[in-house]
Amino acid sequence: MKRLLLLIATLSLGACNLDTAPDDNPSDPAHETFDPSLKIDLATMTKTTNGVYYKDLVAGTGTTLTNAQSIVMSFGAFVKTGAVFGTGDHVNLSVASMPAGLQEGMSGMKIGGERLIVIPSALGYGNSPFASVPPNSTLIYDVFVYSFQ
Repeated sequence: MKRLLLLIATLSLGACNLDTAPDDNPSDPAHETFDPSLKIDLATMTKTTNGVYYKDLVAGTGTTLTNAQSIVMSFGAFVKTGAVFGTGDHVNLSVASMPAGLQEGMSGMKIGGERLIVIPSALGYGNSPFASVPPNSTLIYDVFVYSFQ
């Protein structure tokens, strides 16, 4: 009996697909469900031609972000489950170091503005894991801009 159970267990494990290669299917925010705590309603957001969604939560009144080299901002960064993968308060970040989708989503912001940005994985970290972000994850940022240079 023990041999039969061992054989069944061995065959079961052999049938499992243990391939952990990254999935090559990029995310599409339009076909995803977001944790309610994120308050994502794509129908109320503006979509760029590249598929980034954004919505001004507070319209800034200062200078408009154009070709800035760096930005002083506060942000919360999330995945669709609501899990936080990054935060910062009054951090000075190089625009070139930001994911392409975040750069696109922040385009046109004004100093003093707060914006909610939803980024498909192709313009985020792609199919490579980054910190606690799984491959092909849609990224959600809540950003507030203090200044830029």
